[in-house]
Amino acid sequence: MGVDRSPGMGSRFAALLLGLGLVALLEGGLRLVTALDPPAFATELARVDGRALHSVNPAYARHFFYGVAGDIPLRGIRMTPRPYLEPAPAGGLRVLFAGGSTVQGYPHPKRLAAPSYLQVMLGDLWPERQIEVFNAGITAVSSFAVARAVEDGVEALSADLVVVYTGHNEFYGVYGAASLVEGGQALWVKSGHYTLMQWRLTGLVGRLLAALRPGADGPPLALLEVMSRAGGVPIDDPRRAQAAANLEANLRGIVSFCRERAIPLVLCTLTSNERGFAPAPAEPPLVGDERERWRLLLAEGGRGHEPRQALAALDRAEALFAADAHLHFLRGHHLEQLGRGVAAREAYVQARELDIRPWRATRALNQAVRRVAAEEGVLLAEVEARFIAESPAAGVGWELMADHLHPSAAGQALLARVVVEALAAGSAPWGFAPEQYARLGTGEQYRRRLGDLPVEELAVLRSMAALFGEPPMDQGNEARAQRLRAAADSLWGELSPGERRGVERWLGGQGPDLLVLNAANALFASRDFARARVHYRAARLEEPYTVWGDLWSTLRHARCAELTGGDLDAAGRAEIAALTDRMRFLTPAPGFSPELEAFFTGYAHHLLGRGDSALTQFEIAAQDRGIRRDFSADLLELLVGGLVAAGRFADAERYAGQISAEMGREEFGRALIARIRAQAEGP
Repeated sequence: MGVDRSPGMGSRFAALLLGLGLVALLEGGLRLVTALDPPAFATELARVDGRALHSVNPAYARHFFYGVAGDIPLRGIRMTPRPYLEPAPAGGLRVLFAGGSTVQGYPHPKRLAAPSYLQVMLGDLWPERQIEVFNAGITAVSSFAVARAVEDGVEALSADLVVVYTGHNEFYGVYGAASLVEGGQALWVKSGHYTLMQWRLTGLVGRLLAALRPGADGPPLALLEVMSRAGGVPIDDPRRAQAAANLEANLRGIVSFCRERAIPLVLCTLTSNERGFAPAPAEPPLVGDERERWRLLLAEGGRGHEPRQALAALDRAEALFAADAHLHFLRGHHLEQLGRGVAAREAYVQARELDIRPWRATRALNQAVRRVAAEEGVLLAEVEARFIAESPAAGVGWELMADHLHPSAAGQALLARVVVEALAAGSAPWGFAPEQYARLGTGEQYRRRLGDLPVEELAVLRSMAALFGEPPMDQGNEARAQRLRAAADSLWGELSPGERRGVERWLGGQGPDLLVLNAANALFASRDFARARVHYRAARLEEPYTVWGDLWSTLRHARCAELTGGDLDAAGRAEIAALTDRMRFLTPAPGFSPELEAFFTGYAHHLLGRGDSALTQFEIAAQDRGIRRDFSADLLELLVGGLVAAGRFADAERYAGQISAEMGREEFGRALIARIRAQAEGP
């Protein structure tokens, strides 16, 4: 009998420990390489005189997408950049509003998202305080990721209040119960996966594999397309109960985190499009003649048929197979047509519950939110109940929703208002008396204040038409896609010529990335200064602390007032003064040259009536060919006008000829020079 020379258990254990030690040593070394760190929640952009400009970091969203879909490049991952100054102002309050794409604002511009509405509403309630609401919405993440964002966001911002709206993504969202990866359904498995994905070694290996993978540089996939690959989740699937359990556990974790730091918390119930969004038909577990008969009866119950006859057909179909979401949706439609609103809503809700693709939060998920709020003693914003109350009896539909679960601009304002109402029951500094509530405006007033503009409404209509025109959303919603396209065509016909040119330039990639700024510039060029001013104001609200969305838009906003015969009032002068302060934080940015700073400074001084200093700055700016090219129209008018006013006619002619020639407008230049000479000769 031979001697067993195989390694013993102790040797194998020692080898394992050695391997783990080497991995730990390598990971420790890689953590010294800051380039491999996961993106921080916030990042510093600039520092001036003891103040620092920070911003919520859009790249932070990548924390939760490492390892998703086999590391296929994705498009549609979004998080809102939000600049802010440190240290925070004395007496100021900061709110962290966390959740998924609803909080992020999809499909609207970020200034029309619920966090933006919440900020202006809270500002109206407490005008003596500076209140900042930070949008921590991340597209397509479940409550697991939202909980991590709350933890990181509170630490980064020193938040004074947390608002959480999450639950729609508990099935298909990243780290959801039915998502494609992240290890499994249980939270402890997901926590392990998340921790592993934050390792520097994991990230480095992922980068190397992505670089070596054929086709890694191909076009990224739509996030919705990747999420839909997970397949259906039938009503009896255990992942339904797991999703509710996960949401409840994650919310309790958020409660515990906030309680330890004495931070008030508002949890929100979830709303969705009950009567507008049609779930796709299911495949019934029937065979032969019964299957064919069921399909025929379902067809007879379609939306184009007489309601009573259709309902009779649906009753017969239900006797064969009752667990079809589309069948109950059709029943709701016909009951609504007959004026039976309450019964219709019951059918629509049943359709939502049976939907084998639960994009929308089910009843169990809202029950979990309510249970946590009641048992943990935190504030509850009853968003679902309020949306139902503001909708027809048949349920929530297109009046307040943009698609299956994202609110319209009016719905986003309503969501913010429900959060405000929940705060009334809170403690200092957030609780408020009933008489303070009278300070709030209407949803329509807030939409006007934040700039709910037709050009962006057009973009929303077109994007929603595309969404409902492609799988997986097209099944059962074909008519909605057609109506959205028709609405977009109608709105296009209502736009002014300047607005149309702005949209066309934006679609062609010819102007700024910001649609509303493209429209503003086109309106200004067509001398439609009143409309241009509204669009410039919206651009400034959309992109603070940016060169184009902020500095340029603020200057042009004031210039529009000047060109329509109005002088800057005290508020306008304060805006320009604040602009010069913000500009100090942007001068270190790449591409922000001394000449560009001189141009913006000269523009500001012109608006403030400081002609001599404005002219000095414009002449500095005019030495740069890029400035002469990018700002030719304004530079010609303001610089040449200033030189003529100063009696420097020869210099005015020289600049007029040079800039006009570079613009390719020699004839215009000759006419301008002729006017300059006429002014020089006098009457």
